[in-house]
Amino acid sequence: MRLKLVTFLLLACLLNSIGYAISIGVSPGRVTFGNLLKEGYAERTIRITTNSPEDITAHFTPSGEIVPWIKFEPNNTVFSMSSTNPHILKIIIIPPNDTRSDSYSGKIDFVTDRFGSPTGRAGGLVKAAVTMTLLATVSDIETIACRAGAFSLKDIEIGFPIELSYTVNNDGNVRIKPKVEFDIWDQLQENLILTEEFTSEEILPTVEKKFVKQIFPEGLEIGQYWVNIDIDECKAGTLTSFSVVEKGGIIDNGLLEKVSNKVWAYVREPIEIIATFKNTGPRTASAKFKGNIKLEDKIVEVIETEEVDVESGETIGLKTFFEPSEPGRYVISGRIIYNRKMTFEKGSILNVRPAPEKQQEGKTTYVLLVIYLVILISILFMIRKIIKAKKKRK
Repeated sequence: MRLKLVTFLLLACLLNSIGYAISIGVSPGRVTFGNLLKEGYAERTIRITTNSPEDITAHFTPSGEIVPWIKFEPNNTVFSMSSTNPHILKIIIIPPNDTRSDSYSGKIDFVTDRFGSPTGRAGGLVKAAVTMTLLATVSDIETIACRAGAFSLKDIEIGFPIELSYTVNNDGNVRIKPKVEFDIWDQLQENLILTEEFTSEEILPTVEKKFVKQIFPEGLEIGQYWVNIDIDECKAGTLTSFSVVEKGGIIDNGLLEKVSNKVWAYVREPIEIIATFKNTGPRTASAKFKGNIKLEDKIVEVIETEEVDVESGETIGLKTFFEPSEPGRYVISGRIIYNRKMTFEKGSILNVRPAPEKQQEGKTTYVLLVIYLVILISILFMIRKIIKAKKKRK
């Protein structure tokens, strides 16, 4: 009995040294797509979490009758996550035109695989899994419904366009393009100065979309103005005001907070570079990150992101990718260009190692396993020898 107990404890310690108890969760646990039209569209965003403080790799497998109708963003069934960096997954469903009006189901199994990122080295892991249920109802009834809000106008300098921002939620099952009515009144709200009507861009069912519209009024002098904004289709509207100030009265300001990326990587590994920009000025700024990547003081690549509108007070990450072709110490640096202005330059370091050999990794794992087995057998042999010696003494 003592020998069995000691053996059990040794095996438990051995397993504990090469594996870790990891949990995985998904929220929500059930996703329902109701009142879908044939060839319609719907999307839902879910969050996959874990208790692991280190990066772990996981994968998911969809199954069921609605699998051919769904796709995912990002479009990759393998992903990495940690307790501070959950994985966000968008599920999109488009039923075929010949689908019968009925209820359908499916599921997605999420399973942990190993420690490390998909392109990094593997580590031991006790697998965990969770299942999410998918339900879909297809019908022939068209539903038009939407919500609108978050109307906002910024003060402008004389001669500059007015910037109107608003948000529309499409709660129906058909695509919509809501019309916006825009009326400008003088300070006393007695004289109508400008009336304009425009159509919003198309919004897919179940989608929330934010718009920024520039309006170019003529003849607005310095002073305060009132604006009526109405979106009849969504039964929404507001009364707000803005001011026109002299040139130079509004000063654009922005800050490049940091340039971030992985510190260590391998050759041919895609590296995500994020330039974090904060618009500290009073109006929307059109911003992009522009810089270069050097290896031993030689420029190996010029990088530039797409231009993005950043609202006042908003912080955004401008992303680009780089794939190193050789090992070494790379220096990434650049600036944010916004509204004809530039931030101070900032940068980061990327250390690139030669690509790991999978065979070598497999050999290392095999050698460690052999060593563990030899140690375990040696301990069991010594315990048995000690027990025999005690019996001889008696």
